[in-house]
Amino acid sequence: MPFLVGKDEFMTRLLATVILLVLVSISGVEAHEPKEPVNWCNENLEWEMGVKFATERISNGCKSCGKAVFPHLGLGYKILEDVKLSVAVDTIAALKEKYGRVAPCVGILYTMMDVFTIDTGYTHYFYSSASGDGQKHSNEIYGGIGVNIFLSPSLYAFYDFNNEDFSLKAKVVYEIDLKERLMQGLGVEVSGEIGYETAKKYNGQCIEGEKRNFFFYGAGVDLTYTINEKAKARIGVAWEGNSAKTHTWVNDAHKNFIWMSASVECLF
Repeated sequence: MPFLVGKDEFMTRLLATVILLVLVSISGVEAHEPKEPVNWCNENLEWEMGVKFATERISNGCKSCGKAVFPHLGLGYKILEDVKLSVAVDTIAALKEKYGRVAPCVGILYTMMDVFTIDTGYTHYFYSSASGDGQKHSNEIYGGIGVNIFLSPSLYAFYDFNNEDFSLKAKVVYEIDLKERLMQGLGVEVSGEIGYETAKKYNGQCIEGEKRNFFFYGAGVDLTYTINEKAKARIGVAWEGNSAKTHTWVNDAHKNFIWMSASVECLF
């Protein structure tokens, strides 16, 4: 786990991972040629990996930590023509604070008429000993639907059993292709979201005399570059805020957060 090693060793591993992703994405492939993805096992299996750096980690309008890296590894297996099983591991490793999290997830995606995507699954969160004020793990289920139309709207619901935490999030995304105006592979992605969260506990502990109950909202703009059919890089800026009052369970309540991020993603 990245947050359990020294900072120098971790940064060395991170640099090696980024170099590996870039080399794999460009090796032996002419950029932007429409070819079939390379499958290591069979045509029904897809692998994906990526790494992201962000100046802050903001979720549901609340701050978890400052500068952090987010490695990702996942695979998808087509069970039926319109049904795919997904397994992924997402990691958060703060660069300054003693915060770390590993989140393995398993889910099922069902596509209807190439328009609707139903997504449901389970995530188990493992926290480092210094994260979450003593909370070592939590269990969450989620379900959502996405629509492949203008603005690509989606609606997701999440429930964390350990914190009795329910959240609902709606999101839209608008993509602008800049290949005609600037260069091949370049684009802009604009997104916006709004949601609601309510919970009886925070970090596994009851909230005395109050309830975690607030709205959150945000927007972001990413400049994307499609390296080839295997890889995409992006850099962006985002803003999020929340309607929560100042309580111990929400960092910097009533503040607006602005942060930057950069990432590279590869598909095999």
